[in-house]
Amino acid sequence: FMVEKTNKIAYHLIMNSNEPPKNPAERKAWIKYQLDLRGLNFASLARQHGLTRTCVIGALYGPYPRMERIIAEAIGVEPSTLWPERYANDVQTTRRRSKRQ
Repeated sequence: FMVEKTNKIAYHLIMNSNEPPKNPAERKAWIKYQLDLRGLNFASLARQHGLTRTCVIGALYGPYPRMERIIAEAIGVEPSTLWPERYANDVQTTRRRSKRQ
């Protein structure tokens, strides 16, 4: 019982923080939670931008600069705040998705 209560407290603290968690799995949940607080979700963002929900969700699983900007803008942060590991060595002001082969 104590472990469950501790986990709930930790979850509450993570979700209500203004800073995204460092752990990628927790960060995904945090992003979803932050969108929900604003009355948004991946499907609504997709509709607003004429995209599919799958496109928007793609940014959670790999580099996708356009979708990263859409999600970050909806939450009110910079993409580099949500995905610091993707922008750590980025000296360019604009990133492009690599071409698929």
